Amino acid sequence: MLPNRIPSRPHAGPQKGAAVILALLTVALVAGLAAASVGDLGVAMDQVAGRHDQAQARQLARGAVDWARNVLSEDARTSQVDHLGEAWAVKVPPTPVEEGEVSGELQELSGRLNLNNLASDGADIVEVERFQRLLSLVGVADSDALNLTAALLDWLDTDDSPRLPGGAESGWYGAQTPARRSANGPLVAVSELLQVRGFTPQLVARLTPFVVAVPPGSTVNVNTAPAEVLAAVVPDLSLDAARLLVVQRSRAWFKDVNDFKARLPSPDLQPDLTRLSVTSRHFLATGRARYGVAMVRMEVLLERSQNWSTIVWQKLL
Repeated sequence: MLPNRIPSRPHAGPQKGAAVILALLTVALVAGLAAASVGDLGVAMDQVAGRHDQAQARQLARGAVDWARNVLSEDARTSQVDHLGEAWAVKVPPTPVEEGEVSGELQELSGRLNLNNLASDGADIVEVERFQRLLSLVGVADSDALNLTAALLDWLDTDDSPRLPGGAESGWYGAQTPARRSANGPLVAVSELLQVRGFTPQLVARLTPFVVAVPPGSTVNVNTAPAEVLAAVVPDLSLDAARLLVVQRSRAWFKDVNDFKARLPSPDLQPDLTRLSVTSRHFLATGRARYGVAMVRMEVLLERSQNWSTIVWQKLL
């Protein structure tokens, strides 16, 4: 009798190879999933760290703004005159803090023409004439100044009837591309002039150092106003004479508005003293901060009507 023989398995080799390949693929898949999970965890941790750094940077920037409010409060307590030689006018350079740095500055705005004064309660003739003189000082022809003033008054006033010449209300703005509506209310920022008929980017850039958009009713601080603004607020004051006043006040600030009037080059010059001052009410506080990987810039419009400044608006940039 022939001995028992174990049946041969002709396909065992290929099956074993397939199993090995399958095992390797499984290991590779698991390893890939693990690597992806670790990668996702790393991204999540980076995102968390980024949000943490952003929050810390915002706190630092806000701290710089609060510093500015304290400086203004102390200034109001100790001084009745605001000028560019005071502590608030000094910029704080980048100062190292743990894992970052912080800096800040205060920009005085009461030395500028407030555009919202033009039509706080109907057209204000005195403010309109001031604005037109300023337009002339920055190189705008008289005819164009009339058109621009009419367009700005229409943007500010509450009605929807266009002025002539050059005015524009919602009918005109609605036909533009893109279509828009007249604000029929105060400007929020000087950059809003770009929406007003006739105000080109070049013109707005020339006007920006001399104008501001703050709540109506403000006065012009003659201790901080540029020569162009002084020439605009004092009828018949030449720009050269205004520049000389700026040089003189750097040596001796105006004590009050009567002191300013007394130091004008001619007694025939008669500014409206009720619209002038030697104190400042509005300031733009800027706080800059870096923490970790995050950088933040915060701008805050401050109104100092009492010793402690209130926030009109704030924005992160």
